[in-house]
Amino acid sequence: AMRARARASPRSLALKRVDATRTRAWTRCAREKTRRARRGTTTAMTTDASKLERARLDGARRGAATRAAAPRRADVAETADSAVARLEGAARAWATRTLGAWTPPKFLWRSAATGLLFGSVLYRCARQPRRVNWEQTLQQIARVGPQTLGVSLLTSSFVGMVFTIQFCKEFAKVGLKNAIGGLLGLAFARELTPVICAIVLTGRIGSSIAAELGTMQVTEQVDQLTVLGTDPVDYLVIPRVIACAVSLPILSIISFAQALGASILLADLRYGVSPNVIIDSAAKYLEPSDIGIMTAKSIAFGAVIAVISCGWGTTTTGGAKGVGESTTASVVISLTAIFVVDFVLSLVFFQK
Repeated sequence: AMRARARASPRSLALKRVDATRTRAWTRCAREKTRRARRGTTTAMTTDASKLERARLDGARRGAATRAAAPRRADVAETADSAVARLEGAARAWATRTLGAWTPPKFLWRSAATGLLFGSVLYRCARQPRRVNWEQTLQQIARVGPQTLGVSLLTSSFVGMVFTIQFCKEFAKVGLKNAIGGLLGLAFARELTPVICAIVLTGRIGSSIAAELGTMQVTEQVDQLTVLGTDPVDYLVIPRVIACAVSLPILSIISFAQALGASILLADLRYGVSPNVIIDSAAKYLEPSDIGIMTAKSIAFGAVIAVISCGWGTTTTGGAKGVGESTTASVVISLTAIFVVDFVLSLVFFQK
């Protein structure tokens, strides 16, 4: 029995070796299958991601093609980009071409953009009056007039009384009290009233326009108007320019009457000059052309103030800080422009 077991031992060992070899082969096969399965899953995920990306791009292309093929109105096509942005870009490009590689300061290209905006407003009002939004214009007129009237009347009253003090004191020394009314009327009509009302309009309305449009610009509301097919110049700028140009002459005429009335009252109560003397003197020296000059100056001042405020507001950058800087700059530049325009118009009207 022991010999039989000894003879059987090599066979059993061989069988064990065969079983071990089969086990290792099966293990290798299982590992290979697992590896292949994992590789197939990764490939499938990559393929699915590629398919999703291609589907997204195809959808975007189809959407763009649909929007391009959709019917659009002529005015929407013309205002696809912001008109103010186009003016700003044209001004900056012109300055860059003219000055070479030197980058122009912000003041220069914003001034150029404001000049182009002024030309665009004049052209549209003269050649394309149907594009004027009269509803917005009437709303702006109703806003500009009442908000400025009280301050204009108060300021004109005190300015009139100050000049009355000076004229009555000095003219009484030389016996020319009868000329006080005429000189006061000429000074108020030709210079003081339109300039004072323009200064009040700059501080009260010009700053408000610059801040309002500057906020709309930095919050991208101007771009939203463009997307909706509305030209920002037609909707935002032109109504404000017309409102200021129409309201300021009316304010000037009312303030002129207020200043003359305050002068008459003070001259009568303080210096004993009869109201009839001042009224007769004013009627003698004043002519209708003086009122016309006052009206012309007021229209010019109102348009300049509105255009500068709109130009600086619609070119605002830099968030809330930029809005504050644009508002301050628009007021300072408007005040300077008032005196420059006043000099030019006085030179034109009174050079003879």
